[in-house]
Amino acid sequence: MTWSRNVPALVAVARMQMRILYTYRVNAMFSMVLVGVQIYLLTVIWQAAYGNRTEVDGIAIGQLLVYLTLANLQVWFLRPKMAEDIQERIRQGQIGFDLSRPVGYPSQLMASAIGDMIGGLPILLLGFPVAFIAGELQRPASLEAGFGYTAALILAWLVAALLNLLVGLISFWTVEMNGFRMIYTLVGNFATGALVPLWFVPDAMRTIIQLLPFQAIAFIPVSIYVGEPATGSIGTALIVQAMWVGLLILFIRWVWGQAFRHTVIQGG
Repeated sequence: MTWSRNVPALVAVARMQMRILYTYRVNAMFSMVLVGVQIYLLTVIWQAAYGNRTEVDGIAIGQLLVYLTLANLQVWFLRPKMAEDIQERIRQGQIGFDLSRPVGYPSQLMASAIGDMIGGLPILLLGFPVAFIAGELQRPASLEAGFGYTAALILAWLVAALLNLLVGLISFWTVEMNGFRMIYTLVGNFATGALVPLWFVPDAMRTIIQLLPFQAIAFIPVSIYVGEPATGSIGTALIVQAMWVGLLILFIRWVWGQAFRHTVIQGG
């Protein structure tokens, strides 16, 4: 099939995922409330850490509170669940049906992630009042920062989705992924900068984190929003994100090739 003929099938996959999300919409809304609690606790902790100071290392307390609120909302929103889906379908033996479809399996997964993202937008909008009460939200630092953040958010979603897809493909070698996913989640939650902004991370640790793609998910886009771009300028920050998107696509293509050759399907 040509790319243009694949589009209707991929749109159908995305719409199906949106329906699945709204079937379990109560769970999604409840998780948004938990995000609000997390934002509130982080706000209290960082206000205590600042004490009577209005600024630390050039970052004002107002900027920090906006950063924490937006970063945690964003991490909730950029939450593709492809890794769990891949593991479950392999474990149940349903992966054969996915591989037999005329549309490539990674394309199916990305379309599903797009549907999940679009379906989550209304829930995210409903969550803004919760986040505002729990933390603090303000307009972007400038018009340039607003446009830069929009571009960075798109790239952040791509990085998050590609990383999740990459983790899921490991299930082709081992169906028990719980331990690995737990490590991935713990490292990712810290390295995105949503809990501790990378401005305040020790130099040695920050150097290691900057060699990983996680900062492109939260720290880079939200630092642009508050007027303190992670790399010093919006342009270079976007280039860093785009670089990670390109590298992850290349790596996923190689891993998928290995996984497909590794797969053995028995039965009719």
